[in-house]
Amino acid sequence: MHAIQQLPENYETTRELDLQKDRKTSLKVNGLAVIMTIVMMALGYLIHPLKIDIESEAQLKLFIIKCIVLSVGYIVYIILHEITHGITMKHFGGKQVKYGFTGLYAFAGSQQDYFDRYSYLRITLAPVVVWGIVFLILNILIPSWFWVIYFWQVGNISGAAGDFYVAVLTSKMPETLRVKDTGVSMTMYLPGETEIK
Repeated sequence: MHAIQQLPENYETTRELDLQKDRKTSLKVNGLAVIMTIVMMALGYLIHPLKIDIESEAQLKLFIIKCIVLSVGYIVYIILHEITHGITMKHFGGKQVKYGFTGLYAFAGSQQDYFDRYSYLRITLAPVVVWGIVFLILNILIPSWFWVIYFWQVGNISGAAGDFYVAVLTSKMPETLRVKDTGVSMTMYLPGETEIK
């Protein structure tokens, strides 16, 4: 059983999360993202020290090209990240996925689907796993573009801080959990009188 479109009668709201309205949780998630960025940048520097050599016109052109590819590529990645969430939602029985941008977050969500715990964990973590593997392979295959690709990877991992937070919450819930994720907010439901560990 993956997604259902109607919640069983005995289910009640257990937890609601909206990072745009819940400032305390938003600060935690963004703090986690900053810490992950710092750790990953330090790790990247240990693996492949950052050197910017601009001693000739050709090197300057290559540097500018890399900056443009980095910027455009990251925007494309954000779109692909959300599409990956959407594809996974559809795979687990989602009927209609909606995509959008709030000004702060890009999102994929569904107004009518309630996902089980197993499916929702996979929906939440799919983009960071899929794109993490893609960027790792690209870093290995194209070492001369290490930092461009690695910046995308840093964005992939640290930008998924909210996904990690939600995955931890979800993993602590009983298997009877149902989750409705509209993209900008998430609501967890459990049968009435269910004890949460």
